[in-house]
Amino acid sequence: MRVVSRLLSPLRRVAPHVLGPRLPAPSALWAAHRRRALSAAVCVTGPLAVFVLLGRADLGAAAALGGFTAVYGHALLYRRRSLVSAGVGLALAAAVGLGGLAGPHPFLLAAVLGLLGAAATAATAVWQIGPPGPLMAVLVGGSASALGSSPGLIGQHVAAAAGSAALSWLVVMAAWSWDPAGPERRAVAAAESAVAGAERGGLRDARPDGVARAVRIAHVAVAGSSRRRRSLWSRLEDIETRFMRALPATDPAARADPRAPAAPVRGHTPLWVPTAARIGVGAWAAGSLAAGLGLHSPYWASTAAVAVLLGTDARHTRARALHRVTGTLLGTGVTALLFWLDLPVAVTVALIGVMLVGVELLVVSQYVLAVALITPVSLSLVHLGANSPPGADLITVRLGETLVGIAVGLAAGLLLLPRPGSRRLPAAVGATVERALAAAAAPPGGPADAALRDSLVAQHEVATATRAELFAAPGADLELHRSRQVADLGWALLGARARGEDALAAWVGARITADLAPR
Repeated sequence: MRVVSRLLSPLRRVAPHVLGPRLPAPSALWAAHRRRALSAAVCVTGPLAVFVLLGRADLGAAAALGGFTAVYGHALLYRRRSLVSAGVGLALAAAVGLGGLAGPHPFLLAAVLGLLGAAATAATAVWQIGPPGPLMAVLVGGSASALGSSPGLIGQHVAAAAGSAALSWLVVMAAWSWDPAGPERRAVAAAESAVAGAERGGLRDARPDGVARAVRIAHVAVAGSSRRRRSLWSRLEDIETRFMRALPATDPAARADPRAPAAPVRGHTPLWVPTAARIGVGAWAAGSLAAGLGLHSPYWASTAAVAVLLGTDARHTRARALHRVTGTLLGTGVTALLFWLDLPVAVTVALIGVMLVGVELLVVSQYVLAVALITPVSLSLVHLGANSPPGADLITVRLGETLVGIAVGLAAGLLLLPRPGSRRLPAAVGATVERALAAAAAPPGGPADAALRDSLVAQHEVATATRAELFAAPGADLELHRSRQVADLGWALLGARARGEDALAAWVGARITADLAPR
């Protein structure tokens, strides 16, 4: 047994890096993601089945691509969800048209997919649309390029995609009729769960920024509701009070931080700007390289590159690349098995729906398995719509295109604009220093405290991105140390005031002024 344990030990260490984290319990996955999973399955496979029965599989594939609208917006308030879902539907219908027009010209298609990827990245960040981000715009545009390129046919495909997107809008908004306060209630419940964990001692070893972010999301959700719900407001106020009281105090004897001058606040671009540039360039470069190599479907290389680049940092890009390789290999094997079985069309459509449910349940927590399922879904849709012959050649070509996309995406993620967090961190720390000094000089419980709390959360996000960089900017270690000092003092001030510990709050305020005020 010891010999077996020694042999398995290296595998246990390697498995999390190759396969990702351990899979959560099925009941937890179903409870968290069932709405999005069922919506995606209905909105993709329903129109696909209808058009297949009518003998127009190409329209069915185009409609299925528009049905991917249903995977967006499930965590948003219904008022925002209606706008976001409509915008996503229009964008995916436009992607179907652009992909069809550029399909006969591989290098033009690569450029179009790069622009789609960059624009979708910017849109998802600015309007806070959420996952799966820009991936679907590139996947839909690329897949549509294989469905036909005549103007009349493209118009029909766009109409089918738009109709399916409209159906998706109705499905995504349907829950409003019986659960109008669902998103707000779930956001408050998530904040309450996070605060409860902090009260059990979680903030002794962890940072309070994550809990503060959950509370802020709940506050935005309740404040943005179309109706005033007194029960949610009172519950949220209690949660915020509990969180502030759970914040750790600062120990005077344990602090001997250097007095470094506050970093000046300079103009900077948002973190999503370099991400959009990497995704756009990566999608274009991968598609162009695949086209230059004479591969059959350059869009698949572009899609693989975007999937790798969906993170905001180099370490995340590297991990996604490894997971994408593993998942694609597994998915290619599943696709090969399905093509070898040569299943009836009705069975294939049903399997697409089942696999989509699996994708949406797994994509957040187990990316490898999600990729292993989305690969046969995408290939099966294109196969049905384009009536391409299933065989070993198609599988081999897709695998080659995937490897090209992964290689280009990994290179872009590691080399193109690799320091967005560390370059922005000095300005983020400087902004928090200003908010901390203003809060220390202001009465407790006022707008200055709220501004300090929001600034601490924003600084934490930038510091997290900085720690994830492989090649941080010079001086990043000092700025990270500085951000930790500022965060400790800021949260200590807010916590002491929330608990009514006036003496400690006065001491922390004096400490903030002494350590952080410019000389």
